[in-house]
Amino acid sequence: MIISTILSRLIFNFLFYILNYKIYGVFESMQRDLEKLSNINRSILNLVGHALAISITVLLSIRLGISNAMAGLILGFLMALIDICFGNCIIGNVPKKNV
Repeated sequence: MIISTILSRLIFNFLFYILNYKIYGVFESMQRDLEKLSNINRSILNLVGHALAISITVLLSIRLGISNAMAGLILGFLMALIDICFGNCIIGNVPKKNV
């Protein structure tokens, strides 16, 4: 489950990054609203979002009996969604080489 979570989080971070910064700007309004909050409120909301993502994944895997790999995909998707909303996208924070 850990490997599928990491892989799906990276893949969905990449897809959400392309959707937001290259094509449509889907999450820009949500990011602007979250940037207006103080750092303490942002970190609390981020923590609550990750706790909800884990809870939703665990409940879905128990109730529906899905496999660990599928639960990892769901968890990776939800965590990537939280990352892009808070502007913590892994892809966008990679430093660029000076050429």
